[in-house]
Amino acid sequence: MTIRFRWLPVLLALLAHPLPSTRAAEAPPFSEVFELVRTNLTSLDAAKLNEMAVEGLVQQLGGRAQFTDQPVTNEPPADLLPVTTTFEGGYGYVRLGEVSGGVATRLASALAKAAATNQLKGLVIDLRFAGGRDFATAAQVVDQFLSGGQKVLDWGEGPFVSTAKTNAFSQPLAVLVNHETRGAAEAVAAGLRHAGVALVLGGTTAGEASLYREFALSNGRQLRLAVTPVLTGDGVPLPAGGVVPDIPVIVRTETERSYLADPFALALGSANLGTNRLAAAPKVRKKLTEADLVRARQEGKSVEAVTNTSGAPVELPRVIRDPVLARAVDLLKGLSVVRAP
Repeated sequence: MTIRFRWLPVLLALLAHPLPSTRAAEAPPFSEVFELVRTNLTSLDAAKLNEMAVEGLVQQLGGRAQFTDQPVTNEPPADLLPVTTTFEGGYGYVRLGEVSGGVATRLASALAKAAATNQLKGLVIDLRFAGGRDFATAAQVVDQFLSGGQKVLDWGEGPFVSTAKTNAFSQPLAVLVNHETRGAAEAVAAGLRHAGVALVLGGTTAGEASLYREFALSNGRQLRLAVTPVLTGDGVPLPAGGVVPDIPVIVRTETERSYLADPFALALGSANLGTNRLAAAPKVRKKLTEADLVRARQEGKSVEAVTNTSGAPVELPRVIRDPVLARAVDLLKGLSVVRAP
């Protein structure tokens, strides 16, 4: 056996560090390739070839370059929903749709109101389909969860430092994101994670956490370029490819939109997403007793009528259908147990 596998370490080393001849060659100059295509693929007219080259370049740059007349794909919901404690009896939920304006103030008010009841065991911040370009507001949102003195975000004006406070939200925190989480919403997710107060769940974000500048083009269109990246507290730029979640949970975009309208499934696995109400359960059949038979004879009722309850339908507990939200609530429940005194 020793002889048979004596070369295994060498093979593994070669696979990890291939020889120079096996490495991919550097890309040739763009102008060289473009000219060869132009002069040899004569079926393509100049205008079409130019369009393909421009669109391909912008597409490859991802969120760092975009034409301003391109349609917006995300449809942000309401900017802030009140904190609730309906998830698993003590886990709050806040959904931010547009990180701008007075969202940070409204969030602070909602958290203070929830803290007054002393009911929250944890909080979910839903940033799926959320956008915004107001990075100052993004820093203020993150600030709600920090005690003070920490560098939060820097969008080209120097780092924002969290304010000193004694009432910062300190319960376990989960942040939900997806491919339609953009701009300032991405900065909120990255800022909370960098501060060590939250875990991020869902899909990789859009990669648009930058300050943009618009340039007029000769054909009348506008090109928006990400000229200044937003930095986390340690001075590291948010990745151009988007914020990668700590716990990936992949869900189809359209399916995820429906979960925002109703994250619950009806009892017994119903597929109806149109209501949060509980399914009406069948009446519970009682075990037939001698007393039931006597009562039926006295009241002139059938045995079938006696063996079924006549009260309200039994209510079954609601189940969170949204897989990202369900995973977040499970995570918060686990963290609450670990942190319990």
